[in-house]
Amino acid sequence: MTPAQATAYTRDMGEDAFEIPLDEADGHLPDVISAAAERNTIAYLTDHGRRVAAIVPADEAWYWAPGWQSAESEADADYREGRTRTFDSMDDMFAEIDTVRGEDTR
Repeated sequence: MTPAQATAYTRDMGEDAFEIPLDEADGHLPDVISAAAERNTIAYLTDHGRRVAAIVPADEAWYWAPGWQSAESEADADYREGRTRTFDSMDDMFAEIDTVRGEDTR
């Protein structure tokens, strides 16, 4: 089975992801992985319609790490609550970051 054929087994979800039931992926996992890699997208493995696993492009795995997801949630909450700042320049922003971190790298 080629990656293109593996894709035919899937339920396409647009450019960002596709799903494939476990029973259809059985025996074809290398092809599903290749299809996800070629499309540079996430492949969700499903069991009776429930997502049970995801194949994520290696260069995007950092984003899905628990620590990063926690920071994303914190940033979303800050934004919703209006805890944001604007700066006149990138230099001003980086100077503020250095100050908050207790660093003076400039």
